[in-house]
Amino acid sequence: MKISTRIRLSTVFVVIIAMAAGGTLLIGLRSVDLALIRGERATEVLTGVFELSMLTTDYLANREPRAQAQWQDQHASLEALLSETEVSDGDQAVMTRLEDNLEVARETFAEIVATHELPHVTEEDEAVAHEYEQRLTSRLLVVMQSIVTDTVLLERHAVEEARSAQRTTIIVVMVVSAIGVLTMVLIGISTNRTIVVPLETLRNSAARVGRGNLDVRSGIESLDEVGEFAMAFDSMIQNLQQSHIMLEMENAERRRAERALSQYRDHLEQTVQDRTSELTMVNEDLQRATRAKDDFLASMSHELRTPLNSVIGFTDLMLKGRTGDLNEEQRRQIGMVNDAGQQLLSLVNEVLELSRIDAGVLSIVDAPFDPAEVVGRLVEMMAPVAAGKGLQLGWTADDDVPHEMVSDRGRLDQILLNLIGNAIKFTAQGSVEVTVGSDGQGAIAFSVMDSGIGIAPGDFELIFEHFHQVHTGPTGEAGAGLGLSISRRLAEALGGTLTVVSEVGQGSTFTLTLPVERVSGESGVTEAED
Repeated sequence: MKISTRIRLSTVFVVIIAMAAGGTLLIGLRSVDLALIRGERATEVLTGVFELSMLTTDYLANREPRAQAQWQDQHASLEALLSETEVSDGDQAVMTRLEDNLEVARETFAEIVATHELPHVTEEDEAVAHEYEQRLTSRLLVVMQSIVTDTVLLERHAVEEARSAQRTTIIVVMVVSAIGVLTMVLIGISTNRTIVVPLETLRNSAARVGRGNLDVRSGIESLDEVGEFAMAFDSMIQNLQQSHIMLEMENAERRRAERALSQYRDHLEQTVQDRTSELTMVNEDLQRATRAKDDFLASMSHELRTPLNSVIGFTDLMLKGRTGDLNEEQRRQIGMVNDAGQQLLSLVNEVLELSRIDAGVLSIVDAPFDPAEVVGRLVEMMAPVAAGKGLQLGWTADDDVPHEMVSDRGRLDQILLNLIGNAIKFTAQGSVEVTVGSDGQGAIAFSVMDSGIGIAPGDFELIFEHFHQVHTGPTGEAGAGLGLSISRRLAEALGGTLTVVSEVGQGSTFTLTLPVERVSGESGVTEAED
C-alpha cells in the first residue's frame, strides 16, 4: 500500500476517533449542564418556598394587609418559577405533587384570611373561629413542609443526574482516548518502519555521495513512495557519475579555451588602449571645435548686432522724421525694414543665449526681490501691446505668496516676458491672465493663461525643442522657435521647471515653478559673469 494512502487512512481514523471523543464529551457536558440547570431551578424553588413560609409566619403574627399582599405575590412568583422548571421523566410525579400542594397552600391561606375577616358576635363564635383557624394553620404548615420535602428531592435527583452524567462522560472519553493513543502508537511504529528507517538509509547514502563516493546505491526496494524516491536517487547518482566524467572532459577543454582566451585578452587590451588614444584625440578635437563654435557665435553676434543696431537706429530716425518727411509708402517700407532688423537682432540674441546655455556658462546673479512686484511691472510693460490687439491683460497674486524670493530677477523677467509675449501673439481675442501662487512646498508658481488657439497634447514637448514651431500667430507672425527652448533651459538653470497644459481651441497655461530661495549650483550649469 502506498504511504500516502496509509497516511490518509490513518488521518481519517484519527479524525473519526477525535470526533467521537469530542462528540461524546459535548453530549456528556450537555447532560451535566442540563442536570445542573435543573438543580439550580430546584434551589430557586426551595428558596421561594422558604420565603413563602416566612411570609406565612409574618401574616399569622401581624394579620396585616401588607403581609397578605406579599404572601400572594410570592405565591404567584413561585407558581411561575415551577411552570418554567424542567425535570426528568422520573421526577414528573414529584413536580405534579409540588404544583398540587402549592395550589392547596393557596386555597388554605385564602381560607385563613377569610376566617380572620369574619365578624365574631359572641365569645363562643370567637372560640370556634380561633379553633378553625388553628386547624387551617396546621394544615398550611403541613403542606409547606411537603413542598419543601419535594423540592429538596428534586434538587438531590438533579445533583445525582449531574454526577452520573459526569462519570459516564469521563469513562467514555477515556476509552476513546485510549483507542486514539493506541492507534497513534501503531501509526508511529508503521511510520518508523516504512518511512523513517528508509529515509535514514537515504540520508547516509547522500552523505557518502557528498564525500565524493559516486559508487553508492541506496539498496531500498519497496513499492511505495520511499521506494520510488530511492529509485530516483539511485538513478540521479548514476547520472551524476556520468556527468562527472563528462565534466572532467569539459574542464580539460575549458582549460584549453582559457589559454586561448588569455592570449586574445592580451591582444584585446592593446586594441582597447589604441582605441582609447584615438577617442582622446577625437574628444580634444571636439572640444576645440566647440570652443571655435562658441568663439564664432560670440564674434558673429557682435559683428551682426553692430550693423543691425545701426540699421534699427537709422530707420527709427527716419520714421520719426529726423531725416525729412516720408510719404506713406516710404514709411511702410522703412517700417518693414525696422521690424525685420528687430526680429533679426532678437534671433541673434537668442542664438547667443542658447550657445551660452549649451556651453554650460550662464550669468546668474541671485538677489532678493518681490515676485508680485516683478509680475506687476512686466504686465504694465506689456499692457500696450495687448491693448493694441484688443486683449485684456491682468494679473493676480495669492495671499500666501512670499514677499521676497532669492533668484536671478533678470532671468525671471526674460522667461516671463517670453511667455506673456507668446500668449499675446497667439491670442486673437479674449484675455491673458498672469497669476502668482505658492505651492506650499517652498516654491512659487508663475502661471500665464490665455484664451488663444491652444496646443495639441502631442506637441507639448515639441514646442520646447530648438527651432521648432507648432503654428504661427493669428496674424501670421512667427519667431525662430527658440524662445520656449531658452525659457525652459533658463528655468532649469534657476532650479525650477516650465510646463504647459493646453487644449486646442481652448487656450494654454504655461507654469513656471521656481524655489523661493535658489541653491547655488543646483541647476548643474557653471555660473559665470559675461
